[in-house]
Amino acid sequence: VANVTHEIRTPLTAIIGYLETIKSGRVKNTEDISKFVSIMLNQAERLNRLVEDLMTISKIELGEMSFQYEDINFQEVIVGVIPLLEKKAQEKKIKIINSITQKMTAIRGDKDRLMQIFVNILDNAVKFTQNNGTVTIKASETKDTVIIDITDTGTGIPKEEIQRLGERFYRADKTRSRDLGGTGLGLSIVKHLMVAHGGRMEIESELGRGTKISLIFPLPNC
Repeated sequence: VANVTHEIRTPLTAIIGYLETIKSGRVKNTEDISKFVSIMLNQAERLNRLVEDLMTISKIELGEMSFQYEDINFQEVIVGVIPLLEKKAQEKKIKIINSITQKMTAIRGDKDRLMQIFVNILDNAVKFTQNNGTVTIKASETKDTVIIDITDTGTGIPKEEIQRLGERFYRADKTRSRDLGGTGLGLSIVKHLMVAHGGRMEIESELGRGTKISLIFPLPNC
């Protein structure tokens, strides 16, 4: 409750502050009012993302989220996800390299939930990668698993903090993550959805040299 309250209070404080300033009549300049409204809209959108993520993780933990399992080809999922991140990547001149081919063995999964997993991972990768960086998506197989590696050239994470990633509201870079619109729930949702697919998430990172997130899925009948 304390964590949720803190996450909600911060954007609410900003929204209320700017609304009070506008209501007071002290701001006469149209440009300033437009700027304040834009900030309030960004904060309201941040609140909306937080509520949506809270609802998602609550449904997962309470066992109320339904899954529609079918044979899934990862190439199709990734191709569907990349366009959702392209605008943000282009703004930072980040290149997203997809090396997954149609030859991958299909797994049993829920397509919408898998897309949610990859949106969260790729959004983080783009968010924490500096301008002109790269985000690479590769796949490999063992006799009983399919492994999807998403590697970025971003800021990286201190080794002592890696094991805490996936905890609700935990951020390695708290201030920057909030500034970039993060809710602190993305990796926690990924962790839960991977478990629902019988898989797991592994993270390798080095501060200043980027991060690799491996999503390990079991093959059918394994």
